[in-house]
Amino acid sequence: MKSKRKTFTIKISQPMEKITVSLITAAKAENIAPEQIDALQSSFMPFFQQASDWKEKAMAIKVTHQSQKDAIKDARTARLALKGIRVETEKRRKEMKEDSLRKGKAIDGMANVIFYLIEPIEKHLQEQEDFAARLEAKERDEARYMREVEAGPYMGFFPQSIDLGAITDEDFGYLIKGAKLQKQAADNERKRQEEEAAETARKEQEAREAQRLENIRLKTEAEAAEKERLIEREAANKEWRKVQNELDAEREARAKIERKVLSAAEKLQRESEAFEAAQRMESEYAERIAREAAQAPDLDKMRAYAAKIRAIETPDIFSKESVAQFTAFKRFLERALEILEA
Repeated sequence: MKSKRKTFTIKISQPMEKITVSLITAAKAENIAPEQIDALQSSFMPFFQQASDWKEKAMAIKVTHQSQKDAIKDARTARLALKGIRVETEKRRKEMKEDSLRKGKAIDGMANVIFYLIEPIEKHLQEQEDFAARLEAKERDEARYMREVEAGPYMGFFPQSIDLGAITDEDFGYLIKGAKLQKQAADNERKRQEEEAAETARKEQEAREAQRLENIRLKTEAEAAEKERLIEREAANKEWRKVQNELDAEREARAKIERKVLSAAEKLQRESEAFEAAQRMESEYAERIAREAAQAPDLDKMRAYAAKIRAIETPDIFSKESVAQFTAFKRFLERALEILEA
């Protein structure tokens, strides 16, 4: 399990005796035994002392010009020395932390004190050491910008891998000369292509115009031919309509004769059917007279019986179910009486 590194504030600009966080404070923060605190302090004190010894010497190094070769060299020497102290401190921290987690936290705390003492010094020294490199990079950036401005429209013809800030003025002169030649060639080629495209467009326009005139001629001929076909078709249609009218007149005359024949046949059929119907009615009437004459005594008896039934007084019915049943019975009786009285 990794322990979180504690942050301890160190005011590196003050004398050693006034540092606000000490190795003992870092150890006591983890509540370990006093004898362990003494052992940890003994282990880390040499590194703390070495870092403290380098502090004022390192912070006194100030590089303001790239010609300060000795100061740059001193900054590198001091930075590497402090880096060595930091690396050794980290090595000691890892070795001692293996004993126990609690002891490891105390080790982290002590190591952090040294780290926070060394890191800003290292940063300062790195800045002093890199002064010349930063200045060279700045000069390269300025040269690159000025050359890009000077190249202007020819920038697209420079090799992509070339850093304009890193080459000599002589090399830049060769490059811009070649770029100008390439641009001139490209402009000439573009002009040739534009002229060729214009000539092609002119020929295409002439071809389209010739085709348009040809289409007009073909259309005029087609319209004349179509007009002639229409005249011929109208004459044929006129002749056909004449023949059709003659056929229609002939069909109408034939149909009129057929209607007259059919009307006479239908009239004859109706008269025959009426005669047959009259004969049937006369025969049926004679049969009914004969039947009624034969059944006269029985009919009188049935009619008298029906009269007696009608004379019977109808009872009063009140319940809904009985009224429905009695109504059905009365309809049935009425029908029977009508049969008797017929």
